[in-house]
Order: sequence, then structure tokens, then C-alpha cells
Amino acid sequence: MTPQSSHTTPLSDYIAFELPWAHGHPLKGITDFVAAIIEKQTACQAHLARCFDHQEAAAKRLSRWLHNERLAPTILAESVLWQAIHQMPDHGKIRLAMDWTIEEKQHLLVVSLIRGRRALPMDWRADDESVLKGRMKRDERAIIRRAITRVCQVIDKRRIVVTADRGFADVTCFALLDDLGIKFIIRVKSGTNVHFQGRWCRLGQIQFRGHERHRHLGSLLYCERSPQRLWVSKSRARDSKGNWGIWYLLSNHPYDAKAAAEEDGGRFGCEAGCRDANWWLGFAKARITQFHAWSRLFAWFAIALLVRNTLGSELLVVKGQGAISLLRRVVSRRRGRCELGLVSAVISLLQCDSTLYEAFDAHGKLRLDGMLANVS
Repeated sequence: MTPQSSHTTPLSDYIAFELPWAHGHPLKGITDFVAAIIEKQTACQAHLARCFDHQEAAAKRLSRWLHNERLAPTILAESVLWQAIHQMPDHGKIRLAMDWTIEEKQHLLVVSLIRGRRALPMDWRADDESVLKGRMKRDERAIIRRAITRVCQVIDKRRIVVTADRGFADVTCFALLDDLGIKFIIRVKSGTNVHFQGRWCRLGQIQFRGHERHRHLGSLLYCERSPQRLWVSKSRARDSKGNWGIWYLLSNHPYDAKAAAEEDGGRFGCEAGCRDANWWLGFAKARITQFHAWSRLFAWFAIALLVRNTLGSELLVVKGQGAISLLRRVVSRRRGRCELGLVSAVISLLQCDSTLYEAFDAHGKLRLDGMLANVS
């Protein structure tokens, strides 16, 4: 195997800080393969093995770690969660978005930290389709409770907003978030029943008035079988083809309709986190049928994303001549516009200059909502 060079020492220190329970061979193995993921941008085991001198030995070593039962996926997820929490900014809103990622028969429930238009997977749970039947809602509540309980130990709960898609519109989920004292905005289907103007009706039956884009319906009882009082609103906008898209939103906080729509719009940042993992780092190329091994591999990609965001926050987000000079190494300027984002810029820089790992700070704050310097 290729011996660990001096430039990877800060990476080893960072991962050792993030995984304090790991030492010796587990720590070195995770560090080596996280560095390989950043360099090769793929989840293909054969391609990752090409980062090492002895490719056959590296491929076997990678397979052993992926199927090592001592590396429990829940422990890896817990470690990434704690590290992300401690690197959260001291001020501003913290948005947590929940979403399912499905690859054939493998399901991954991910809780992402969203700041601006960038997202970072911070907790997750993987299940096989056959195991998931009949327990999906229970798993959702379990990971919600775990993630929010951990975050609230460090972050003031008044800063936290949970957003989710229609699949999470469940009375028990709403009750859990209420018990935890967390604000939420969750999109629901048009067929959802609410008690409006003295009768139960579907949200889709309540019309907009005139040409309005947003309508605040007030505090209504939701779900006829198990009524729960929530703030209800609906908003609409035209898509690129001119067709109307309508959003029905529920919240336990008295947002007006426009504010609720803007808050829910931030949820789509979770797609950015999946895109970063699947496209820029190549997790979409994973072909692992054993879902525990698949979850361990996702943990390494989550660590790689945390590494990339931490380093990008230190090197590129803080504006100045240093950030501009770094960006000019890797950007192409067309009509005065930089074509790279934080993800691709950091990966390109590390592939060109591995000494940039020296900038690691395990206690550095994640500046996911920062803008890259203008190099035009």
C-alpha cells in the first residue's frame, strides 16, 4: 500500500478528532479511503483501489472494512452528527431537512443541515426494502428524535426549523416535533382534510381568491380521524412551462403564507447535499447489495463531504486575496462568471495541491451559506 505522506497528516488528525473511538488500523483505513474518495470522485471499489500501489490488496482491504461488523453504521452516523453539530455557526437559523434516497431496493433516510443553498448530510439510516415494510414511520420518528435531541444539546432550539416533503406528513411526526419544541413546516397533499369554515373539506377544494399567489388559511384542525390544530397555508407559482404548481403547507408556528412558502423553499437545499454526494463525489456509482455495507460506504462519503465543506469554509468562503488567488487556479472565466461552486472548487484544488490539507481546523465553523469570492 502507498505509505501515508505528510500532507495527509492533518486529514488523519481531523478524522481522529471526529471518530475518537477509532485508532490504529480502522483510523488509517478510513482516512486512506476518504482521501481516495476525494481524489477519484467515485464509489466504484476498483477505481478507489487505484489510488494505492498494490491495487488487489487495496480492493480486498476496502471490502473487509465495508463488511466489518465492528464498524456499526449507527456509530459512524453518530460521530458525523456530533462533529457537524460542533461546527455549526454560532448565530442564525439552522434548517434541518429530511428526505429519502432510494437506490433500487435500498432506502436511505437522511437528515441534512441546510444553510443557504448548500446542504450537508449529518445523520442517516439505511434499510433494505424488505426490512422497511411496516416500520418506515417508526424509523422516521427514531432518526428525527435522535438528530434533534443531539442538536438541541448544543444549539438553542429556537434557531431550529424542520422542513420535509409530503411523505413525512403524519400526525405522530407532528406530535413528536411539538413535544420536542421544534418549529416545522411540512408540505402535504391536496387531498388532506382540514376543518375550514365549519366543515371538513380537502385542501384542494379551497380556492385562491382572485389573482393572489399566497393564501393564509389560519389555524385549522388537520386530519379528521386524529384532529390536530396547525397553521395552514397554500401558495402557487408557475413553472418553466407556464403551468401552476401549488404547495399546501402545515406548520406549528404562525407563519404567514408567503413566509411559509419561502421557508419551505429552503428545503430543496437537501437535494444539493444528495447531488454533492452522488455527482461530485460519485456515490451514485456504488454497487453494494448488502445495505449495512452500503450505509458504511455512505458514512465515508459523509465524512468526505464534511472534510470538503470544512476546508472550503476555511480557504474559499472568507473573502480576500487569498481566496481569489486559490480560485483563479481552477476556474474558467467566461463573460466574467465563475463556473465552479464550493464543492467542485475544493475538489479541484485538492487534486492540484494536496498541501492545502494543512488548513484543516477541527473546530472551524461551517460557512455553508457564504459566497465564493468574485474572480472576474
